[in-house]
Amino acid sequence: MARPLLTLLLALLLGGCQLWALDRQVKMAQRSMVLIPGQLQATAAQPALVALYAEGNLLAYRSVRPGGFFYFSMAAGDYSLLAFEDRNGNLRLDPDEPRHWQAQARTAPLQLQPSEEQRSALGQLNVLQPQAADDTPLPELDLGLERLYRDLPKVRHNYLRVVDFDDPRFSAQRTAQGAWQPLDFLSEVGYGLYVLEPWSPDKEPIVLLHGINDSPRVWRELAAGIDRTRYQLLLFHYPSGMPLNNSAYLLSEALRDLQLRYAPKRLHLFAHSMGGLLARRATQLLHPGNADEQLCLLVTLATPWGGHPSAATGAARVPLDVPVWRDMAPGSAFLQQLFATPLPAHVRQWQLVAYAGNSRIIAEPNDGSVPLASQLLPAAQDEAERLYLVEENHTGIMRSARSQALLRRALASLPEEGCASGQ
Repeated sequence: MARPLLTLLLALLLGGCQLWALDRQVKMAQRSMVLIPGQLQATAAQPALVALYAEGNLLAYRSVRPGGFFYFSMAAGDYSLLAFEDRNGNLRLDPDEPRHWQAQARTAPLQLQPSEEQRSALGQLNVLQPQAADDTPLPELDLGLERLYRDLPKVRHNYLRVVDFDDPRFSAQRTAQGAWQPLDFLSEVGYGLYVLEPWSPDKEPIVLLHGINDSPRVWRELAAGIDRTRYQLLLFHYPSGMPLNNSAYLLSEALRDLQLRYAPKRLHLFAHSMGGLLARRATQLLHPGNADEQLCLLVTLATPWGGHPSAATGAARVPLDVPVWRDMAPGSAFLQQLFATPLPAHVRQWQLVAYAGNSRIIAEPNDGSVPLASQLLPAAQDEAERLYLVEENHTGIMRSARSQALLRRALASLPEEGCASGQ
């Protein structure tokens, strides 16, 4: 939260033009876009790959566990779905692999923040059950990166491409666009998972997540203190005006995809501020037997586990639907589900709490942006293997030598292999 929710609320008090722009974007999405949701029913233990088509052209894909829910959000139109069990792991549909072709996928009106009950109902719209191959003519399906880079411009530009922290996609202008015009951001930039150096199979991936109204640039100083000969740094970039569940879902999909493509022995998530909420939710969305068994270390810095009172104030006073405010309001449905299930036992969580920079605008003790009570939510403390108070404000914690040292200590605490606690 380099520019915290408090600042976003002040935008309302100063005129609210940006809020009206966001409201128009939300309403436009609800009018012009649809969900293509479904559920995978398969007997195989491994996930299946589900691809979305329009007029025979591949648009997107998901890795879905048996029994798992999936969805795509697209412009209104006609779509097809193809699910298959990739038994040999080559990311291509081979003649002998079970598949399910749904020529006319059912769609639903876009719901930005569906409840668990609504999600379950939506999943029944397209139930996919891969079966033995028959004579049904199917489009060729090759999800190898070389083919995806050729066929899908967004993947070519946004997935596992080498960038630096000065990339124009991380500019202040794009950050503001992601907060206030998220549809424009998605059209022009899109979600991204980038690497700072070419992929190396010998390095352990660390995914870095930014907070609200921010970009991967917030990690510049702390990234400099991580051993790049041992760790592969990845940057997850998302528009902060989108519902948090949506961004967390796409993060979980990216983590699954990394596991499918590269099978790293373990990977880690480091997250600042609201990014910690995304990281924890994505961890929930991962499933036993796949990527989450390799997800070892979750480090969060200044994360508002209990939400932010300014979000509740804004949601109550503004006659508009601001998805991120709804999610960040204390007691929201999103925050409640965040601790409805525990973290997997093998995930080791370190929490860094900022406590300096107390702002008088916030009634209770804070780090200049987030109340300490939110960072120190008991449910979050209970899951932490280590919890450290860092004498910095909300943004200073991302430039702190103390934070750098603690990140190195967290990595050094890992066993030689696996994720089991070193205690």
